[in-house]
Amino acid sequence: MDRLTRRTPQGVECDDTSAALEKLARCEDLCQYLEQRQDQLSQKLADLRAAGKTKTTQFRELMGEKLTNGHTIALLHANQLL
Repeated sequence: MDRLTRRTPQGVECDDTSAALEKLARCEDLCQYLEQRQDQLSQKLADLRAAGKTKTTQFRELMGEKLTNGHTIALLHANQLL
């Protein structure tokens, strides 16, 4: 990964603030998308459960996505990014 910042004993330094802010905005967009997607997946899975379709491929794929997103969100929380 190409870093735009570097840690020093005095704190964090950055040569290209504009690029660093753009990258931060994209990171925030990703975090927001993951949280919104989790809500969407919860609703879709609830609908499929209500319809008795818990054994379908669609249900299993959505559940896998929800678990993967949940793990990613947990990592973001652990690193104080959310």
